[in-house]
Amino acid sequence: MARRPTRRTREDAFHLPSPDSVAGQHYYYVTLRPWPSLLFILPMLLFFEVGIYLRQDGVPGGGSQLVAAYLIERLIVELGAGRFGYIFPGLLVVAILLAAHLVARHPWRFDLFVLPGMLGESLIWAIPLFVFSRVLNLTALLADAAVRDQWLDQIIRSFGAGLYEEVVFRLICIGLLDILLVNIFKLNRPASRVFAVFASAALFSAQHHPPLGVDPFILSDFLFRTAAGIYLAGLFLFRGFGIAAGCHVFYNVIVVTLAAVQP
Repeated sequence: MARRPTRRTREDAFHLPSPDSVAGQHYYYVTLRPWPSLLFILPMLLFFEVGIYLRQDGVPGGGSQLVAAYLIERLIVELGAGRFGYIFPGLLVVAILLAAHLVARHPWRFDLFVLPGMLGESLIWAIPLFVFSRVLNLTALLADAAVRDQWLDQIIRSFGAGLYEEVVFRLICIGLLDILLVNIFKLNRPASRVFAVFASAALFSAQHHPPLGVDPFILSDFLFRTAAGIYLAGLFLFRGFGIAAGCHVFYNVIVVTLAAVQP
């Protein structure tokens, strides 16, 4: 006697088709995997790491000017990397995504059209975030000589901020909360994901202000960044780390560029 098919539950929504299946080869699912995400963000990561090194006259450690990169750097130094800790944040990003890929035993090969697709999708997702910030009049786009003179430095920092903030507050924070709440405390996965999204978004917003950040606390700015964190967390969960990071990077680049070119 054949078993009656059971109704699909909410929990099943988080179970993806096998990478080796026909459905698993669809662009939507391929972008959710760590290996394509790593290849997509690798040029951006290299641009930031090399750029921040060269723009400081060969003096390393520029990533520490970004809170998210600084947190990774300090953690690695405390674990014994010593004065060479500055080179490891980028390597840690690569290691995390490679480890996730190996643990999941996903295939190495995928259609190369996925990468330009992720590029275009990242740009598309950045537009609503930018429009939202402009509607709320929270994105400072006042151009002056200093902004124009520092445009390249700000572009480099835009790449670093977008990448490392997604690593810390989406990839690591949501991942750890998911393990803690679902695997250890055995809580409902959808409810745990909702909590992780809001918690990571609040932490993402808070790190811009003292004691870690330098921006003075303004409630409207905090709420906007929290909303942006929720938006990016949604992208991370439903479109993958690579697209979330790309969206964040391109949003930063748009803001910095418009600030430099406005009369």
